[in-house]
Amino acid sequence: MSSILRVLIFLSLLLPALAQSPLPDSCQQLVLVIAPDWDSPKASLERFERSANGAWKAVGQPIPVILGRSGLGWGLGEHIPTGDGPAKKEGDNKAPAGIFAITQLWLRPGIAAPVAGGYPAQIIQADTIAVDDPNSRLYNRIIRTSTTPNPDWKSWEKMDIPDYDRVLVVAHNLAQPKPRQGSCIFIHRWEDSETPTSGCTAMDESHMVQLINWLRPERKPRLVQLPQALARQWQQQGWIPSANSR
Repeated sequence: MSSILRVLIFLSLLLPALAQSPLPDSCQQLVLVIAPDWDSPKASLERFERSANGAWKAVGQPIPVILGRSGLGWGLGEHIPTGDGPAKKEGDNKAPAGIFAITQLWLRPGIAAPVAGGYPAQIIQADTIAVDDPNSRLYNRIIRTSTTPNPDWKSWEKMDIPDYDRVLVVAHNLAQPKPRQGSCIFIHRWEDSETPTSGCTAMDESHMVQLINWLRPERKPRLVQLPQALARQWQQQGWIPSANSR
């Protein structure tokens, strides 16, 4: 068998797997969060950038992050879950697993905006809330109560709190919210390195600032969160970068 034929056979086997990658080609920045297992509230976060030739390169060093107190559950993002793993539900204290766009940046008054080119900041006011009532027409939306007529929510999350000095919105169950499938998923500063969240991804304040200043909306960043065993499978298929991309 000629060497050219061997290459063609290899490519024919490789390309279908690559074509199935759930990460869109437009995604040029990746925030990869890997937990030891589905139940762990602790994980590690790495940042990657994709070059013009499609290769991923790690940026900086891995950092520790805190997830939901019940670990991970498949969320509603850009990937249809396959295989084992729980599904995220409202109030289950799980962070969503899968692939998600990062859509907005919210800041409390007095917090410095990101460097030029970063996400445009929206300001959290005293009456800014995130609606987590599945029966509300505004389920999984950030609103101001003073400017929203016909309030129909009985449950909400106050946004004007210290942990939400800086908030990146994760597009879990966001486009057409499905009731009771989970809401108000953010990336934000942690309370401390041991206190889990109710489903968000949290980190040290300095790392939060670094992440916000690095992100560029035109590069279509994605957040990928997975347990370690599944992350290894995705890496073996070439769907997401691995540690050797450093």
